[in-house]
Amino acid sequence: MFGRSRKTHTGDARDRRDLENKLDSISRSQAIIEFNLDGTILTANKNFLSAMGYSAAEIVGRHHSTFMDPVEAAADSYREFWQRLRDGHFVSQKFRRLAKGGREVWIQASYNPVLDAAGKPYKVMKVAVDITEAEQEAARREQARKHAEETQLDLVRTLAENLSGLSEGDLTGRIEGDRTGTHKTVQEDYNAAIESLRVTLDEVLQSVGSIRSGSDEIAGASDDLSRRTEQQAASLEETAAALDQITATVKRSAAGAQQAASVASGTRSDAEKSGLVVREAVTAMGEIQQSSNEIGQIIGVIDEIAFQTNLLALNAGVEAARAGDAGRGFAVVAQEVRALAQRSATAAKEIKLLISASTTQVAKGVKLVDETGAALATIAGSVAEMDSLIAEIAASAQEQSMALAQVNSAINQMDQVTQQNAAMVEETTAAAGILQTEASQLAGMVERFNTGSRMPSHAPTEHPVLAARGRIEAFAKGRETANPIRRAVPRSVGNTALKRSEWEQF
Repeated sequence: MFGRSRKTHTGDARDRRDLENKLDSISRSQAIIEFNLDGTILTANKNFLSAMGYSAAEIVGRHHSTFMDPVEAAADSYREFWQRLRDGHFVSQKFRRLAKGGREVWIQASYNPVLDAAGKPYKVMKVAVDITEAEQEAARREQARKHAEETQLDLVRTLAENLSGLSEGDLTGRIEGDRTGTHKTVQEDYNAAIESLRVTLDEVLQSVGSIRSGSDEIAGASDDLSRRTEQQAASLEETAAALDQITATVKRSAAGAQQAASVASGTRSDAEKSGLVVREAVTAMGEIQQSSNEIGQIIGVIDEIAFQTNLLALNAGVEAARAGDAGRGFAVVAQEVRALAQRSATAAKEIKLLISASTTQVAKGVKLVDETGAALATIAGSVAEMDSLIAEIAASAQEQSMALAQVNSAINQMDQVTQQNAAMVEETTAAAGILQTEASQLAGMVERFNTGSRMPSHAPTEHPVLAARGRIEAFAKGRETANPIRRAVPRSVGNTALKRSEWEQF
């Protein structure tokens, strides 16, 4: 019995030594402090004192709240903490404590109630490890993480606001503030992207404004060109109709000129024949005048003969009177001869007067015939000149007819080209209208972005396509109804417009 008790006592001593060795080993590596159940400090090892910066005399007998933040020490959770320890529950977790001078200390501690033989707690032993450096590093990391998170949240919030504005077309938003690292890179990249987009959209807005202005001008010019083409086509239609009438008139004038040339040629031939007749009449009258002169000379000779016969008869009568009765019969013969000579002289005188009068009349007739011949020669010359002029007029009229036919053909080609131009103008007007509509839609899409340098919006212009197209189609239908034959002009190949020199000549 005694031997077994001794053996048991020896085992207990060994266990105590073993336990003391363990506690000593723990004490060398960890901070240990013991408290009464009310929190009064009983003892503390060197590790704890070194960690908290106190000496044993400074803390023994003081309350555990010495190491606590006053606010935490006054909290209900702190009272509940000690109540749990008094109830025999151990608490193991990370704690924040205040060392001497208010220095912050973090410990990983286990508050362990120490039980008596009856199993009731009678003190509390805390075993702790100083984790201040690690905890402060973790705190710094957490603070850095929170700061980074806050910075990131601020960046994301700012980015979200700017992106929300961007979705509504606002390009004036910027990410402001001083940032570092990737946040600064995101800030700079976003601001650079927005600035690039803003500059691009400003240029697009300017280009859209220019496009809208250009499309408006093109649409207006196409509309004006459509109206002018319509007027030109109408003018060409009237010109073509007038040229048709002029061509017909010139053709009739050419035919009349040909007939006049033929008549003038006949008149010239007749005048030349009349001239020949007059010249023959002048010759005949000259011969008559010459015969009259010769007859006058013969009558003069007869008158001389009568005069001489009268003298001879007078002499014979004188001689017969001298002869007396012997010469009476001869005197009678001489008297008769004298009477006959006197009658011959009288007849010769009368004939001479008649011949003289006839010669005068013949001279007048010769003069008139000469004048008639001269007049007929003049008329023949004038008729020849008229024939030449009428021939030239006929040739000119023929050339004019041919030229007008060519002009008429050119006008018809111009009319066709004008119709083709009208169709092209219609297509151009439609294209200009589409361009104008697309430019307006593009402007509407781009102008929703606010770049901070908003250009003035263009007022919507009236769409000219439908009106111009309606006018051209109505005009074309009207022309086809009014003059369907002219629409059958063959399609031209190549450029059918007149050259500048030909147009100026025309």
